[in-house]
Amino acid sequence: MYKEIIDWIDVILVPLYLTLLLGILFIIRKKNPDNPLIQKYLIKGFLFKVFCAIFYGLLLKFYYGYGDSLTYFKDAIFMQHLIRDGNETFKILLMDNHYGREVHDIIGSGNEGGWTVEKIALLLSYISFYRYLIVTLFFCILSYSGIWKMFVTFNDIMPGWDKRLSWLILFFPSMAVYGSGILKDTVCMAALGWMIYSSHQLFMKRNINARYIIILLLCITIIGFVKIYIIAAFIPTYIFYIISLLVGKIRNSFIRRLVFPSLIIIAVSTYFIFEDKIDDVLGGYSMEKVLDTVKEQQGIYLTAEDADKGSVFDLGEFEPTIGGFIKKMPAGIVAAIYRPFLWESKKVIMLFSAGESFFLLIFTLYVMFKVGIGRFFKEIYKDPFIFLCIVYALLFGALVGLSTFNFGTLARYRLPLLPFYTCGILYILYKYQKTNPQMPKQSVA
Repeated sequence: MYKEIIDWIDVILVPLYLTLLLGILFIIRKKNPDNPLIQKYLIKGFLFKVFCAIFYGLLLKFYYGYGDSLTYFKDAIFMQHLIRDGNETFKILLMDNHYGREVHDIIGSGNEGGWTVEKIALLLSYISFYRYLIVTLFFCILSYSGIWKMFVTFNDIMPGWDKRLSWLILFFPSMAVYGSGILKDTVCMAALGWMIYSSHQLFMKRNINARYIIILLLCITIIGFVKIYIIAAFIPTYIFYIISLLVGKIRNSFIRRLVFPSLIIIAVSTYFIFEDKIDDVLGGYSMEKVLDTVKEQQGIYLTAEDADKGSVFDLGEFEPTIGGFIKKMPAGIVAAIYRPFLWESKKVIMLFSAGESFFLLIFTLYVMFKVGIGRFFKEIYKDPFIFLCIVYALLFGALVGLSTFNFGTLARYRLPLLPFYTCGILYILYKYQKTNPQMPKQSVA
């Protein structure tokens, strides 16, 4: 049914599609001669992203021989055949994942996230000659659009540090590799980037526009469908961020110090008082549902085969309650951000993830001791943007670290925290430089 996933026709089609997409980007660059970010990074970042996407596609096919990306593509082609043969209609796009699983035994529709990815792949297959690498290329473009908007947003917050930001966002290896395939992670990174961009326009730049509101709501909905715990970690910290920005507009420092903790106490108290009603309204977004999802994810990748290869780690039992979550948070955070450690790398390919984790650790320690430990933590508490980035990354890291016991899978699942964590740490260094001009400054591109 699927013919060959990758064969000689891809040698012709991939360069053809790539040339077409590059032509569009060159037109965009030509129309923005005064935009230094577009001029310097738009095409370089895209080419790096495409290289990593194709590398990942080839890796799954010829090294592993299996993977979620391949499964999602095969399921999408299976649906396309069902429609072509008259056994289904495009109404299948409106059905939930239970329909795909129960009626057609579609493997990837075990949850709503995988089902959403397969429906996107189905639509893209019609403009891709039903080729795996071409559909991968379109997923890569989707992801790059969001990553680019995230890069633009963070550069607006840290002007002049575009080169540093480009390495942490556009050229960070795992984000480019694992965030480019036919995967839930790719869709989430695209939506997360557009969500940050639109919310920044609305709340920071006060550019109240219906377009940004629609984008924001759409992105929240997409992420909720695909990976609910991203929203679960992001929304509380973002509410705190918005409250901080609003309170920061109060000129009187005494009133500001009084209002801020009061609003936080009111928000937290309101949640606990009306917890049941709020959870009923949130449905799948409720804290109980999120923690149950985390609990269900545990052990999925604890197979004997993976254990023999040294890919599995175990953080122990996790109780799906707020108390149980808080108790296990430190272990989850360390696993998500700083593991695998170098000595835990049992396979050559795992060394890449271990190298990135080691970089995150060294980078954190460098900034911490450069600015001073006291100031480091003080900036997280004082600055709303740093608080948003770091606390979201830690919350999400705890959720993903406690739900994923496989290092290979963890390298993918932690992607949504990476740009926030690294840029939050970088912004601490950025603010330190502003108050210590003796540090060498980076010129604007």
